[in-house]
Amino acid sequence: MTDKKSESGEYWDKHVVSWEASTYYTDKNLPKPTLWDRFSTLFRGSSLYDRMAIAIEMLKPYVNGLTVLDVGCASGRFANMLLEAGAARVIGVDVSEEIIKIANERRLAGPNKDRLEFFAADLVQPNLKLPQVDLVTSLGVIEYFDNNEMLTFLRNTKAKYFFHDFPDVARTTNWLLWWMRQVYIRINKCPGVYLYKRDEFTDLVKQAGFEGDVWYVRRSLFHYVSNLPREHE
Repeated sequence: MTDKKSESGEYWDKHVVSWEASTYYTDKNLPKPTLWDRFSTLFRGSSLYDRMAIAIEMLKPYVNGLTVLDVGCASGRFANMLLEAGAARVIGVDVSEEIIKIANERRLAGPNKDRLEFFAADLVQPNLKLPQVDLVTSLGVIEYFDNNEMLTFLRNTKAKYFFHDFPDVARTTNWLLWWMRQVYIRINKCPGVYLYKRDEFTDLVKQAGFEGDVWYVRRSLFHYVSNLPREHE
C-alpha cells in the first residue's frame, strides 16, 4: 500500500470540510465554505438532508445491533443517526484527517463516544486493511470512483452487507440539475463523477465477493443499492 492518495482522495482531502459546511448549512459550528460551495447550495438546497433521512428510514429495519462502517463519514452526522436507528457500534472513515479531527471532537463531546470510532483512510488504495463489520454504508461517495477504483473499494470493505447511495445513469434525466452540477465540478476541478448502469455495478459487486441479491431502488431524487435481505423492503 502506498502513502500517496488517489486523485479523488487528494481532491476530497482538501475539499471535504468546505463541502460539508455548504451541504449541511444549518450547522453553524463548521468553518465557512468556499464561494463556489456556497453557490452549490442554490441548486442543491436541503436535498442532502433528505438523502440522509430517506437512507435512515430504509436502514432502520436492519441495523439494530449491527456494527457499521460508514464510508465518507465527514463530521459524523450520519454515523450518529445510525446509532440512533439502533446500530450497536459505528466506525466512520474519511480520506481527510481534518474532517476526522472534527468528527472526533464531536464524538468526545457527545453521549455516544464509546460506540463511535473515526479514522482517516483512502479507501481505493489496494489491500487496505479495514475493520470487519456487519454492514458498510456510504452516501455521496462511490460516484467519485472510476471502474478500477470501485472494484478496489468493494474488495477492501469487509462486510456481509452494503448499502450505498448509487450513481445511477438515470440521474442524467434531470438535465438541469445534471448540467449545473457539471459546471460546479469543473470549476472546482473535481477529478470526475462516474455513473453506472445497474447490471454493470452488480457485476463489480459479484467480482468483489459479495453474496446475495443486489437490488436497486429510487426514493425521491435518490438512488440506492444494497444486498440486504429484501423482506423489509
